[in-house]
Amino acid sequence: MAAIRLSCQRDDKAVGQLLDSIEEHLVDAGAEMKEAMQLRLVAEEIVTNIARCAWPEGQAGILHVELEAAAGTAGLRVRLTTIDDGTPFDPTAQQDPEIDAGIDDRAIGGLGMFLVREMTDAQHYAREQGENRFSVERLFPRAA
Repeated sequence: MAAIRLSCQRDDKAVGQLLDSIEEHLVDAGAEMKEAMQLRLVAEEIVTNIARCAWPEGQAGILHVELEAAAGTAGLRVRLTTIDDGTPFDPTAQQDPEIDAGIDDRAIGGLGMFLVREMTDAQHYAREQGENRFSVERLFPRAA
């Protein structure tokens, strides 16, 4: 199993470098480029929201990402976990947006988490020891 732990501050440059590292690690662990790019998009949605919203404006914050990728008989199983000490927030409790509603009738927000749900197999949230822990899992099947 290939696993890494990354950390970054809440600025755009650090977030971009973190996302580059996630993509690179996935490729090194055996993900195809298309798969790594899909997970990067998921990570970007999650990490960007944490960096922008987890702490009050002007407050410094550091977020951590644990990334595990394990090849098995079914394929490459990936788990991405974000950890932050920001305001408690359970993204799994958010309702899906009304994607069939017209743009003027749709409430602002929610599309990012909808995308995360659609592009991953499982999502888990826990608030432990003053930290938000949000994990997503994805299996990239391989032909036998």
